[in-house]
Amino acid sequence: MRNILKVHKKGIIVLPKWVREAVGVNEGDSLLVEIKESKIILTPLIPKRVKLGGKVSEIVRNIKKEEMKFEH
Repeated sequence: MRNILKVHKKGIIVLPKWVREAVGVNEGDSLLVEIKESKIILTPLIPKRVKLGGKVSEIVRNIKKEEMKFEH
């Protein structure tokens, strides 16, 4: 679907509700902005969740314990 958006003062544009819902964008989300062939491309940034396992988790726990010692 296509639509015309107006650019307001200071370059502000408002994404219509149907656009936000279609791509899952909510208030406070970040968008990647690219310019390709004189076109503005907005892509939602979806944070990747990484599960820390084994040795990495142990290292993080130990560092946090050390930080707690310094706070008291």
